[in-house]
Amino acid sequence: MVYDIAIVGGGPAGLAAAVNARRRNKETLLVSKETMSSKLVQAEQIENYLGIPQISGSELIGRMRNHAEAEGVINLKDEVQNIYQEDRLFSLIGRENAFQAKTVVLAPGISTTAEIVGEADFVGRGVSYCATCDGMFFKGKAVAMIGYIPEAESEAAFLSEICAQVHYFPQYNLATELGPKVNVVHGKPQKILGRDKVERLITSAGEFEVSGIFIERAGRPANELLDGLQIENGFIRVDFAQATNLPGVFAAGDCTGKPWQISRAVGQGQVAALSAAHFLNDNQD
Repeated sequence: MVYDIAIVGGGPAGLAAAVNARRRNKETLLVSKETMSSKLVQAEQIENYLGIPQISGSELIGRMRNHAEAEGVINLKDEVQNIYQEDRLFSLIGRENAFQAKTVVLAPGISTTAEIVGEADFVGRGVSYCATCDGMFFKGKAVAMIGYIPEAESEAAFLSEICAQVHYFPQYNLATELGPKVNVVHGKPQKILGRDKVERLITSAGEFEVSGIFIERAGRPANELLDGLQIENGFIRVDFAQATNLPGVFAAGDCTGKPWQISRAVGQGQVAALSAAHFLNDNQD
């Protein structure tokens, strides 16, 4: 199936885009790495969202998600790894799925966590962002899994089935048991060391000899998803219609810059969806 609009990201911007895309009767797919936005879930109370004062972040994002699903949005839990265009269609490649769409709305948010010292130097040489993709390269070896979101727990469990030892470093309040095969370490990663490949991870809880380090964050830089996407000061450059420099590609929310406010993200998501709908109508065969 070819969707009219594919939305990458399930936060307020992505969900607002999804609702408004469906209101324009467009076949809409929303792909989100997280079931619920970890950024909002951590907010105990939100005071400044117009018309809904004193609501928790988890309740607000839950209402948004329910609204989108009630409108008929197809919601898929996956992480988009790459997007490319061919024959006027966009192909979105996820960890587990692949799909096509006529337009794309990027709303992946931003990663608020800084890179670990040495991380960039060892990408592809022991540092990976996908245990499902690269786990088998470390079969029978010791690895570290650094999780900034709860979704990393399933990746750690997967690695424990194939690796000799898995050290799991949760950078959030871990509320579940991960089983005897996963060594949970409550320490902050500080530095990645090695010669030609990863050899050690230095943390506030000590030093660990590992062959691989897997890192799971809420989002990945948008320019890594789509070649040619114009970035300015670290953010996706958009115009007043939320259009990027690539025809048929729109962006909304935190990935387009500050202020990082829910109301701004929702408004931009609405505009992006309406702009995508206009683009589709103007480019009908």
